[in-house]
Amino acid sequence: MKYHEYRNGHLIQTNKKFSALTKKQKEHIGRDLRERYIKRMKYPGVKLPPKKREQILDEVYEIIGKKDIWIPFGEVKKYYYSRISSFIRSHQKQPQNHNQDKYAF
Repeated sequence: MKYHEYRNGHLIQTNKKFSALTKKQKEHIGRDLRERYIKRMKYPGVKLPPKKREQILDEVYEIIGKKDIWIPFGEVKKYYYSRISSFIRSHQKQPQNHNQDKYAF
């Protein structure tokens, strides 16, 4: 029980890794991070400033806490920063529907 402690009546693992979460929990966290990051992007292909990236991380970590998912902040931060480039790429690949609709018959 070296890496376990009681917090708010629950026994939690203090050295828990992101990979230890269930698939549904990982998808939920990844989706929230991606949606918030893309929503705040003004220019495609350009990373957000550090202050905005930290705000997104804090918002999503609050949501994680409300869902009763316990994961150390450092693990979520590491996952988030490793995925930023894929968020940007996926945003660039999205078709611009408003341009295509103009020429549809």
